[in-house]
Amino acid sequence: MTIHSSAGRPAGAAFGIVPSSPGEAPTARCGASREVGSGCLVAGDPAGRRIILVHAASSESRAWTRLLRAVPAGQEWVAVPRPDPAPVNSASLLRGDPGVPAAALRPLLTLRRSRKPLLIGCGSGVPVALRAVVDFPELVGGLLLIDPMAEETARPGVLRRIAARILPPVARDSAAELRAMAPALDAVRVPVTLVQGKDVPDGLPGASFLEQRLTGCRTLTVVTVPGQQVLPAKHEAAIRGALAALVASVERGGA
Repeated sequence: MTIHSSAGRPAGAAFGIVPSSPGEAPTARCGASREVGSGCLVAGDPAGRRIILVHAASSESRAWTRLLRAVPAGQEWVAVPRPDPAPVNSASLLRGDPGVPAAALRPLLTLRRSRKPLLIGCGSGVPVALRAVVDFPELVGGLLLIDPMAEETARPGVLRRIAARILPPVARDSAAELRAMAPALDAVRVPVTLVQGKDVPDGLPGASFLEQRLTGCRTLTVVTVPGQQVLPAKHEAAIRGALAALVASVERGGA
């Protein structure tokens, strides 16, 4: 794998990461996480199984920095902001188009020693991860979905307030996106783990919606943590444990 600046690269070189060519020696080193683009962090073994974390936005990447400081041996973790080429609006959702740009993840779905990458979707990254496994079923080994129906939250801050005045808003409704994808979800065949808070607010179906529709996946595991939302710093042990169990399940299946 080669780490380089994303400036001036073709669209296929997603997030500033280009898969290694056959026989090419990896140039990145294991150790602390490295930022290789806006909100894109890479850590771990450049030759290890790739674990791709899709989170809400570039500003959310810092929340996952602590987890990337201790990547398990034999793995490479890549945290990327959800790719949004265009705002998602209610009209597109009503037409049955979830507006989920999973194709941007395709260059990251590389096999390492015949081991398929795993996808972690968090919040509004969940629909992107699901769409990727639906569109590229032969390239994904498993899914870990965190807060699958969580609403997009905006944290107060000077930069966020300034950006809100300058940039057009990106409206995301993960629940609506997932409902629009419902007819395709029974095509998911890989092991899936759902992680969410025990106290999901009334009105949000949470993991139960996906439990009813992921009828074709090889295994389905639901993990709950205290509170309404899964927080990387607070629930680090639960996230690591769920991921370790998922990796073991994928390896038992030979993916």
